[in-house]
Amino acid sequence: MALLCKIAWVSVGVNAFVYQGVPKCGARVKNYSSKNLVCGEINSDINKNLNNELGRSLFNSPIGDTTAVINECSDFNSYSPPEWNELPTEAKAKLANLLTWENLSKWDFNIFEVAGLTNDPLLLVGWALLCEPMAQEAMQSSLEVKGDAGVNLNGCESGENTNTFRYQFHEHLEIDPQTICNFLREIERRYNRDIPFHTNVHAADVAQTTNCLFQMMDQECLTSIFDPITIFSLILTATFHDVCHPGTNNLFQQNAQTSIAIKYNNMSVLENMHLAVGLSLLFGNEKQDEWDIFEGWTEDDRARAEEIMKESILNTDMAHHFANLDHLESLIEQVHTMAKDITEEHGNNAEIGGPQPRPILSILAQISHQAKSGEGGGLAQTELEGKCNQLAGLLAEFIMHGADISNPAKTEVIALNWGRRCFDEFFAQGDKEKEMGLPISHLCDRDTVERQEGQIVFIDLFAEPTYELLGNIIPRVKEEVMPHIIHTRGILGTREG
Repeated sequence: MALLCKIAWVSVGVNAFVYQGVPKCGARVKNYSSKNLVCGEINSDINKNLNNELGRSLFNSPIGDTTAVINECSDFNSYSPPEWNELPTEAKAKLANLLTWENLSKWDFNIFEVAGLTNDPLLLVGWALLCEPMAQEAMQSSLEVKGDAGVNLNGCESGENTNTFRYQFHEHLEIDPQTICNFLREIERRYNRDIPFHTNVHAADVAQTTNCLFQMMDQECLTSIFDPITIFSLILTATFHDVCHPGTNNLFQQNAQTSIAIKYNNMSVLENMHLAVGLSLLFGNEKQDEWDIFEGWTEDDRARAEEIMKESILNTDMAHHFANLDHLESLIEQVHTMAKDITEEHGNNAEIGGPQPRPILSILAQISHQAKSGEGGGLAQTELEGKCNQLAGLLAEFIMHGADISNPAKTEVIALNWGRRCFDEFFAQGDKEKEMGLPISHLCDRDTVERQEGQIVFIDLFAEPTYELLGNIIPRVKEEVMPHIIHTRGILGTREG
């Protein structure tokens, strides 16, 4: 469905993050050198929060006096971006319902409903994801102050599904809602809204879907395997993973010898460009105090976040898809084998493997716990920990990859909408290739390619194998996502053979 879509992550280990610092609302510092690639370069070329009542987050890491200091920052908890404040009350009420944490954690979340109510879906979805629960509280507050009669506030953070849980990044990371919104605004401004698929709407969809896949994991496993820096960085990366996309793929860049193809030596051309734009704004020569999200973070934490962003975006190149699929399957098999060997050697005391393979997330969570607590030991255990680190990193990469190619895995109406947009973009590229006398890329010739057939090819080659594997790792994916893929595949056509 979206053959230009991708994959993400970097291996940064499975240890939980323990925030040692104290947030500040003062000066911003940081130094980083990188050359920026502006979007004009392209245009010129090719025209469950289980303890919500206690106000606790899902991460059980010590945070000292973080919350108290944050609350002293003026307007920290009540901030809402101008784009929200300027909306009509009726649109605010509908968006407040759509952007509750429960809805943001649902697989059937419809990003097109959000985009129909605001010109800034990426900013508002990113704000709701990265700044929860303050964002939702600010939305409610703005409506309560307005007090308009007839406004339906049903669902605004009431009676939440116990299958969802909150990250509450503000309790573990030094973040500021206004700064995050400033960055999202600048990123959204740089998305090309004149193309059908790779727009700010797609970016918002990938960010929400990444969150949803995290939410489908068991809470204890999620918090043992991934830490706040990892989850925050991946959701943030999703917002700019396709920034400045020109609506043409890497092969077009290479055949047309565009300036970015020359600049990046025909290697993951678009992915390098997306990354350069995002990192220039966050760490490089376009960084501004107003959107310096990582101000106040330690150098090590900034470096970790930057590395996650680099690896996750570069690995969105679909050229890496099959290798990463095979690698993930291989790592799972290796971890199962190593865990079983340790159990057989040490008996029930090890409790890692067994006659029947344990769920892989359970093994990763246990090994992470043992590593943090100093339990275990021995060469075999150390080797298993290293392998689990690799697997955890690739799993996070695959979660964002799954989000990026999730279009045919959504509910029927959403899936078919994305499919139409995708092939509109493909065919526009094919038309341009004909005009320029370039070879016509696969699935881009409107005179020979049937949309329905192309979507079936994408499901069979990419989407279904990806979600089958994710479903073997995360049971809720098999239960909640796979039926949609099977249904969409069925309405598009009957399998041959």
